[in-house]
Amino acid sequence: MRNVTFILILSLSGCVVFPVKDQEATRIANVRCELSSDKKVLKIVDVAKATNTFYSVSGVVLSPILIPLSGLLSGSYTLVNNIYFYGEQKIKCDDAASESH
Repeated sequence: MRNVTFILILSLSGCVVFPVKDQEATRIANVRCELSSDKKVLKIVDVAKATNTFYSVSGVVLSPILIPLSGLLSGSYTLVNNIYFYGEQKIKCDDAASESH
């Protein structure tokens, strides 16, 4: 069990979770309703690979803290952003549909 945990920690070392724009959903919504906001989704990124750096001991030690913490912060931001996005979509798309009739 310790080996599995160690391998899991090493595979996730230097990873963080952050929000990215959902290209397809945003494109469809913007074409139909001309929205100013974007829909976000969460993505896990390996910082060491993205920055071409090697894993460090501090990355291995901090990984069990960084992933949940960045997931919590990014998840909260994404939730609030998407509530705004869907609210704007509901208001603007409903107005556009009622004006076309």
